[in-house]
Parts: sequence; C-alpha cells; structure tokens
Amino acid sequence: MPHALPQLQRIDRFEPTKIIQAIIDDGCCIIKNFTDKETVDAVNADTRPYLDADKPWKGDLYPPETRRCTNLGGRSVNAREKWIIDPLIRQLTATFVDKTTQNYYGLTKHTYTSEAVVSVALTMEIGPGAKAQRLHRDDKNYHMDHEDQTETGYRLGSDVELAFLIPGVKTTFENGATQAIPGSHLWGSDRAPKVEEVCYAEMDVGDAFVMLGGTYHAGGANITQNEKRTVHGLFYVRGYMRQEENIYLVNKPEDVLTWSPEAQKVLGYSVSSPNIGFADFRRPIDYLRGDTTDDFIGDLDPSQEPSKSEA
Repeated sequence: MPHALPQLQRIDRFEPTKIIQAIIDDGCCIIKNFTDKETVDAVNADTRPYLDADKPWKGDLYPPETRRCTNLGGRSVNAREKWIIDPLIRQLTATFVDKTTQNYYGLTKHTYTSEAVVSVALTMEIGPGAKAQRLHRDDKNYHMDHEDQTETGYRLGSDVELAFLIPGVKTTFENGATQAIPGSHLWGSDRAPKVEEVCYAEMDVGDAFVMLGGTYHAGGANITQNEKRTVHGLFYVRGYMRQEENIYLVNKPEDVLTWSPEAQKVLGYSVSSPNIGFADFRRPIDYLRGDTTDDFIGDLDPSQEPSKSEA
C-alpha cells in the first residue's frame, strides 16, 4: 500500500491574499507557479560547482550525505535578481516580518519600519541514504520565546522570520521532501513536535514552500538509491537582527556594486530604520561606493527630521 501523505495547502502565486491566510492558519503552504523551469535550471547550474566541491557535515545540523552552496545571493545572479527580490516575497515579508513602531522624538511622533533582509540564502542537496533532520524551528537562532496561540489564533507580528524553499528537482517523500507540521507556529515553547504529526512538502519544479520561522519542520530522509533532492532556500529576518550568514565577508565590494539596488538593500547593504547598520554614518552601499562628496553627514532616516514647531 502506498504511503499516505497529509496535504499542505497549495495556492497559486497570483492569489497572495489566500497565501497570506494560509500562513496565518497553518504557518506554511506551497506556492504553485512561483517560478519557471528555466530559472530553476539556471540556479541549479550556478550552484552545481559549489555543491560538488562541498564536504560532508560532521555534526548534528545536517546528515553527512547533504551538500550545501552558501552565499546563494552572491554566487547566483539568477537567484539574486529573480527570486530574492521577487515582488511576492516582498509582499509576504512585509506582512509577516517587517516591524513598525512609533516613538516620540522630542515633541514629534515618528514611525519607524525595519524592513526584512535576507538572513541566509543557500542551496541544500540531500543525497541517497541521508536520515531526516530532527524537527526544529528556524527562529531558534533568534532565541524566540513562543506563546501558545492555539486558543487565540495567530497574532501578526509574533514571528521574526519567513523562509522560502524552492525545489531544484521534483521533491517526494522518497527523496527527502521537507517535513512540516501545519499549525505548529501556534504552539508555545513547551510543546515538543512529533514525527507522526508531519506532512511532506512534495513539490514540482516551479513551486515554492513558504513557512514562518516558528513552524516546526525538518529535511526529510532520502530513502532512494540514486536521487539527490536539491532545494534552494531563502530565509528572511527583521532588519535590526543579525543575519545568520555574514554576507559582507564573503562578497567583494566591487561585485556587490554590480547588484541591483533592490538586491543590495534586501541582502543587507542598507540601514534598518532608523539607525541600524551604518558604516561611517553612511548607508553601507554608499560607503562601498566611496560616496563622500557632501560637506556634511545627515540623518540616515529622513523621518527623524524635527517638526516645524521644533525646528
């Protein structure tokens, strides 16, 4: 008898309202028609040399049969300029990750929004024989304390991270499709995940799996003899938090200057409102350009300017 697999919600990318509601309800879903096969093939080709050169992992995070390509934004122009800055991703990160607060600066009430940035972007390839990861929440890196929301329903703003997994090949239960527990984003920190609660993010090329940082998940076991399960992962976090991958050390400034302004911003070469992340009191990308032409240095966030009554 074939293995009975629970189903995740599957929603077309052109129905963003339904995608947002699915994330609110389940903490995750599969986005159909997220991308096209040509782009997937291009990113697969961009990452192949790095996957082939990677070494086995010795530790608990990945099984030794897994290979990785880090710095995906720097190494794949296709991933960077087509996926990382995708308008749908921006709409979803604005909904679930961005943080807006209001504070008085003198007598003027100011609004500050810290926009999401890429915490880490990498490719993960699970080889035959790999065991499943242990179920986990990705926002463990940010020491998140989760309150139980199973009775109240999900509260927007209670997560700091949103991830997208884009398959490089068709993902199946057999070759290690991602395990996920819909609804686990509502659990308090004291509830442990169980393997029998998972469903599998089986996807076709062109799909994407989106999940909150508080959703329990894990890379699945690859029980095939000769299939490799390749997935490209984009993980976004609030702009005032430290990025998981130190992208500034692994990319040359002259390369970063060739990126689109949108990619430069979301990959961290920007300032999180009002003042986080400056370089010599300039935006990092202006610092890389050597932009010192002005005779003065101004506020990094124009919204800090005083009201006319205070000027």
